[in-house]
Amino acid sequence: MTSVFINLSVVYITLNAERLLERSIRSVRPLAEDIVVVDSGSTDGTLAICAALGVRVIQRPWPGFGAQRQFAVSQAAHDWVLIVDADELVPESIHGGIRRAIAAPGKRVAFRLRRRNYLAGRPVRFGDWRKDRVLRLVDRRRGQYSEDPVHERWIAAGPVGDLPGWLLHYPFADYRSMLAKLQTYAALNAEGLVQRGRRAKANDPISHSLWAFLRTYLFRLGFLDGVNGAAIAWTTALGAFMKYAIALELQEQAAHEEGP
Repeated sequence: MTSVFINLSVVYITLNAERLLERSIRSVRPLAEDIVVVDSGSTDGTLAICAALGVRVIQRPWPGFGAQRQFAVSQAAHDWVLIVDADELVPESIHGGIRRAIAAPGKRVAFRLRRRNYLAGRPVRFGDWRKDRVLRLVDRRRGQYSEDPVHERWIAAGPVGDLPGWLLHYPFADYRSMLAKLQTYAALNAEGLVQRGRRAKANDPISHSLWAFLRTYLFRLGFLDGVNGAAIAWTTALGAFMKYAIALELQEQAAHEEGP
């Protein structure tokens, strides 16, 4: 694999990300000398991996996804920044497209990548995960991250293009880790809902979870992915249920604290 460095920085945000981090960093190493990891207190092998690979590490308490990603982008040495998650691989087949985009972006200030998701070692072809595009190559001078604590997004101040090829995503080591992550995201999503001033209704946990299951398993043909499709559909539905159930709980707590 030939290294042809360009005016590009790669940034990560991490917390106990040892599972795939080394492979991920090695997959971007041919593109960029400047690789930045903003870590929020890892206690596994994350920091040792970073030290062994010679990447720049910044320790910073966790402020939420949007704020942490924005900080990471601000620490890059170059204005063109590739944002990568520690469970993603950037295959050599898309390196050329990234180089060409930076060399001749035209009026475009950011680029999306298609992302192929894997579960239990198999690609997910259907359901909610089938058509996944993520905006990850950005000119940091022409945009910024939203301040959302979860489901953050890059707000580009100009036209956005699409790159060829696929980013590879391995979000869960196994089904157990899917459930563990569901708990975290359900709570964050519920808090975000309340913070935005949206009031959950009593029937929302049932109606949203039912729709989530039908959408991903039936309407988007998730059943064609076999056990993986069922696992994704059920956890998506449970996540929706818990999001609105927790939101109702938070509303009741707030009402109780306000008193009569």
